[in-house]
Amino acid sequence: MASEKMVVIQIKDSTVILAKERTSMCGKCPANMFCTGEKQTVSLEVDKAQFDLKVGDQVLVKTPATSGTKIAFVVYTIPTILFVVSLLITTSFLSETISFVISVSAVACYYLLLRLYDKKFRKKFRPQIIQILRD
Repeated sequence: MASEKMVVIQIKDSTVILAKERTSMCGKCPANMFCTGEKQTVSLEVDKAQFDLKVGDQVLVKTPATSGTKIAFVVYTIPTILFVVSLLITTSFLSETISFVISVSAVACYYLLLRLYDKKFRKKFRPQIIQILRD
């Protein structure tokens, strides 16, 4: 799990919107004086929990560690394999057009199941405020 400092920019009923300037390697780049890159701000909406927050408060936010490789595998590799395998199997005994439709339908069903899974387990992977940082 990683933690980051963020600033409260807006308070809603049960959530707050936090912001942080995007960190990058620009500070270490020798051409940073000449670069025309703009600063970017990342915003994030999280549950307020039990904290009494005000706009401008600095908070420490815990973000769950997720593997980018695992996410890419689940979102891109598995559907591609599913599409190719279902296309190869159905092409052997059906026309190409029907095989294509069946393969696309299989991938659509996979993404539907993935979406249902995501809704069920999303709360475990949401960022959380762990403390207010006072100066």
